[in-house]
Amino acid sequence: MARTRTTRQQIRFAAFYQEKGQEIAEAAVVMPILCLILLAIFWFGRVFNIASTIERAAKHGIQTTHRTCATCGNNTPTNAQIVADINAALRNDHLSVANVTGYSAPFACQATPAPNCTTSQGVEICTGAPLTCGTANCQNPPVACGADVDLGGVRVSFGYRFTSPLPIARLPAITLHASALSPLEN
Repeated sequence: MARTRTTRQQIRFAAFYQEKGQEIAEAAVVMPILCLILLAIFWFGRVFNIASTIERAAKHGIQTTHRTCATCGNNTPTNAQIVADINAALRNDHLSVANVTGYSAPFACQATPAPNCTTSQGVEICTGAPLTCGTANCQNPPVACGADVDLGGVRVSFGYRFTSPLPIARLPAITLHASALSPLEN
């Protein structure tokens, strides 16, 4: 009888330790997958944060184009001043200005005369941009503008290269685009 009891206890202990080993093995498989999912959620959130920041910086650049300098003869800001304000908006959110790349967003339609575009430090600033397509329907890709088109717009556009700080699977950098369009104020 004592021998039977000892054997039963040994079987129970063996089953107990076998279950513990199985739980550890399952955790070893699940934990890395869970960590990768949490890391992906974090970095997708960061990408959306950066996209929002660069859109806000482009809008800030448009707001700069509407300012005039009262102490300098009511002159409009130069492209360098517009780019400096965009860079300041990027730095305020701790983004590297070195990651700004050139990007030219398509216009609503192909205007005649063509908009006057200049690029400075990766930021494209266009004046005379079409705000409407006139009598033509706006299409993608853009077609010729119709009659009565409003060419009084200013557009600021640029790209931002985002690279993951972790070299997981050697993911390439992605370029996020920002563009803002507004009519000139008189």
